[in-house]
Amino acid sequence: MTDTSGSQPEVYDRTTITLHWATAILVAIQFLIGRTTNLLQRGPLRVDIWSVHVLLGFAFAGVVILGLLWRATRGRRLPPINRGVPHVAAVAMHRLLDLLLVSVVVLGITNVFAHGFPLFNILHFPKLGSDEFMRSVNAWHGLIANIIVAVVLLHSAAALFHRYVVKDGVLRRMWPTLTER
Repeated sequence: MTDTSGSQPEVYDRTTITLHWATAILVAIQFLIGRTTNLLQRGPLRVDIWSVHVLLGFAFAGVVILGLLWRATRGRRLPPINRGVPHVAAVAMHRLLDLLLVSVVVLGITNVFAHGFPLFNILHFPKLGSDEFMRSVNAWHGLIANIIVAVVLLHSAAALFHRYVVKDGVLRRMWPTLTER
């Protein structure tokens, strides 16, 4: 269905849009850091980059929690553009992303304590659990991060499909604009 009405499409509120894109940017940055930092030699630079990852992880936790709370309480709710299977698939995709994001946050914070992480070699988090526990948490954290990226790619492909094939205005609802009401 093509929007030929000439009217402004309904869009999500500025806070919802900001939190959505902040989450997307943080996922990309965190994934990049998480997948490349171990390629560096052990030493202060590697610890510092992992420290940035940890700090961004705590910021990411805040963005994810705030996003969930905002959408549940004050975020603008828009009627679905599509009904039936496309709507059910979209809702399922978003709930899956929510579950994965919360999971990676919980595992990430657990990972910091499982490692007894030395933040910038200044602040050392207490080490909780055995080395086996640490390796397990780290593996699960990495696996969930990989799954998030796969689901995000599918989510992005669906948004582009809606934009260029279906042409139904779905992408415009979450696109940041300067003229939002």
